[in-house]
Amino acid sequence: ATEEGSLIEFRWYRFSEFGSQELYSMLALRQQILVVEQQSPYSDLDFADQTASHLLAKLGADFVAYARCTWPSEETAFASFGRVVVSKHYRGTGLGKELVQRSLARLGEESCDIVIGAQLYLEKFYSHFGFVRDGEPYDDVGVPHLRMRLYSRGAPL
Repeated sequence: ATEEGSLIEFRWYRFSEFGSQELYSMLALRQQILVVEQQSPYSDLDFADQTASHLLAKLGADFVAYARCTWPSEETAFASFGRVVVSKHYRGTGLGKELVQRSLARLGEESCDIVIGAQLYLEKFYSHFGFVRDGEPYDDVGVPHLRMRLYSRGAPL
């Protein structure tokens, strides 16, 4: 992805690979969009970050987009991604699509379903990647959401 001739750099991080400034900037980006902009006072710090993979998109020193991937565990039989954010100045550039494609490629190494909690207005966006509704819409701290599932290869539809 390019913006005004500058190359956006994508990098995967494990939690332990973050420097303190990078970690702070990543959390600030998530908070600015998911809590402040969307006026949704939810607890972003959910203790899933320590075992997740984090995809950051940087332009120079600035973080401009982010997504978090999680794998199956004792609590859940599926993979997931979430906390997908694109900073205001970079929306409409295809950066969100790029984050999803890279997240799916990362999670696709596992042969399990991928389940997400998508904001309801993004149902059509995620359906382009093969996600289907998996239940009825629900309220998540004032923001309408929908559970969506991408069946792994070979799983029944």
